[in-house]
Amino acid sequence: MKKTTYRIEQDSLGKVKVPKNALYGAQTQRAIDNFKISSDVFPPEFIECLSALKAACAISNNKLKLLSARKAKAIYTSAMNINMNIGKYFDQFPIDIYQTGSGTSTNMNMNEVLSNIVSKKLKVSIHPNDDINKSQSSNDVIPSTINISSVLLAFELNDALDYLTMRLIEKEFELRDIIKSGRTHLMDAVPLSFGYEIESWREQVVHCNDPLLRSAEELQFLPIGGTAIGTGLNAPKAFGKTVCSELNKIYSKTGVKFSSNPNKSEMISSQNHILTMSGALQRISSCLTKISNDLRWMNSGPVSGLSEITLKPLQPGSSIMPGKINPVIPEAVLMAMTQITGNHNAINLACISGNFQLNTMLPLLAFNIINSFNLLINSTYSIAETIDTFNVNIEKIDANLERNPIIATKLNEVIGYDLASKIVKKAYATNRSIVDITEEMTDLSKKQILKLLNPKKLI
Repeated sequence: MKKTTYRIEQDSLGKVKVPKNALYGAQTQRAIDNFKISSDVFPPEFIECLSALKAACAISNNKLKLLSARKAKAIYTSAMNINMNIGKYFDQFPIDIYQTGSGTSTNMNMNEVLSNIVSKKLKVSIHPNDDINKSQSSNDVIPSTINISSVLLAFELNDALDYLTMRLIEKEFELRDIIKSGRTHLMDAVPLSFGYEIESWREQVVHCNDPLLRSAEELQFLPIGGTAIGTGLNAPKAFGKTVCSELNKIYSKTGVKFSSNPNKSEMISSQNHILTMSGALQRISSCLTKISNDLRWMNSGPVSGLSEITLKPLQPGSSIMPGKINPVIPEAVLMAMTQITGNHNAINLACISGNFQLNTMLPLLAFNIINSFNLLINSTYSIAETIDTFNVNIEKIDANLERNPIIATKLNEVIGYDLASKIVKKAYATNRSIVDITEEMTDLSKKQILKLLNPKKLI
């Protein structure tokens, strides 16, 4: 094993040993040494957005005559290089999520990495605080980065939901003429078309989009320029607006439009806007949970379950039972949705834990909201594929419908609820068809009964 060699760096607390080839410096190393709570680090999406924000800040500082064009261009280029090549640089951001609550360690991590890259490029000393962090504070940088990454991921999730909606529309059209038993309380209920059941899923998905996009609109207002507590100390008045303008150039292809929040303290002292977004994600999670559970139930069997559909076989389902195939994608999605609920609870607790001018659970908020986004994006595409590829077991559906005593509900209009109830109970008790029992217990002819109980007339 190759022995690690070190260099000596110094900060306000003294000298620190840093790996010789590391791009970060003393403050990052102290954070690595101090925070040994988990193996979780800020996700790549966050680091990408943080680097883009640093790029926008550098150009803004130049435009506001606080940073030379030479330095600003070098910082911008280096930051965007990280942004577009995160795989190359990700190991330079190793700090534990469970760190100082403002995320200062990670902000300084980025500042130090950029400082070292730019210093080598320009062959002059670039200071991580005085140059890279000019006009900024961790307290406005980290909340702004949470917003930026959340907005971009919200657009990705919106695309995934649109994709799922199209798959549902296609399946709805394909199954529109198939009549099946409805179910309430997991018990037989009146019939419906399979297409109508899929339509219900589709509408649930569609209605999830509005809260998602409304939350994303709110998050496009950024607190950058507010510095430590929102008052903007050590930053030009126009800094926030200028940074947002530069960010819009960076993200011009996404359609996102960032704006400077008029009251920057609101998004520094509180993170309720992230809680609102998490709530929107929780609604989508609830929707995918419902669809996944329905798919599992419909697929149950193949002999003793409902067996209305057959999901695409993806892998052997048992280490001991030969031939067993399990609904692996719906089960995987259900686990992911459960994790999202856990994330939402953590976000809620983090949001109510802020005091005075700063919420000090920013890294936790960033980690959980991004994790929820990624779980939802991937799960949405997975469920779309599952819906697109399942087959319908027509014979089993028809057999279940024929034996469903609840179709006697239509008889209420002709013979009354009480007599219809007696017919249903007898059908249950004797395991005979509702048509035969009705013919025995009423004056209706079989022709009349069949006309009344025609499944297509019951939907």
